[in-house]
Amino acid sequence: MCFMKNYKPLDRQYDYVSSQSRLMFSQECGLLEDMIAFSFARYFHLKKDGLSDLEQELAALFYRNCIYLSATYRLVTSGLLDPAGNNLRTVFETIIWQYAYLCENEIFENQREISQMEEQKLAGEWSGTKERKLQNLRRKYSFQKMMKNMYSKETYENFFFNQYWVLSQKSHASVFGVNNNTPSMEGKTTLEKNPKELQKNLSAALYFCAESLICFLNCFSKRLSQDEIDLSLKKINQVNQIISPTAGLAPDKKNLEFTVKFREIN
Repeated sequence: MCFMKNYKPLDRQYDYVSSQSRLMFSQECGLLEDMIAFSFARYFHLKKDGLSDLEQELAALFYRNCIYLSATYRLVTSGLLDPAGNNLRTVFETIIWQYAYLCENEIFENQREISQMEEQKLAGEWSGTKERKLQNLRRKYSFQKMMKNMYSKETYENFFFNQYWVLSQKSHASVFGVNNNTPSMEGKTTLEKNPKELQKNLSAALYFCAESLICFLNCFSKRLSQDEIDLSLKKINQVNQIISPTAGLAPDKKNLEFTVKFREIN
């Protein structure tokens, strides 16, 4: 039996898939690169002076999404679709939490208290009473409860039992018997085995790039110039023209300035 002795043969497979996927799906890849770079620029151009505690948290979460989306792009184009699913699920969750903090100050304050208590726990300043309080705070606004607070029943069920479930499935693909990575268990590359799956992941990354940027506009439109807003909307609409019609993540039970519903942006 022959065993691989070093990493180089694996690296060549990843590099091959990366170069070929960029050629095969040049439109998606080109737009993803543009959206990721544009999003990073929006964060670094945002004037941080005078931001409230809430705005600082929202900006930090947007920046984290930029990083996760950048990593997703690298993973997908290299054929590493399962770990890319982990990243996309994190981006999905983060956008939802951003909207929760933006729309419900009580949720933001609850989360701040959780963070403070977690710091105390790490520092060893802990007791059974504090542990019970921490768990109660976590249950007060769980991800599922918080979504139900912001979305209509139909929208919630679509997001939680459809999109979120699919992302969770991708995050734990081996449990479901799915393997579309490079190299695969069969020794083939993702590109040879299932190129359409790679393209679907690129489209999903584009969707979340657009949704993350829409969330940024809802959070910081008062701190942006009209030119910055107009250019952001232009970028978002470029994405909307090449992905399947999909409902936006902006809560439909809240009155927000920027929403996307089936390609149309207001």
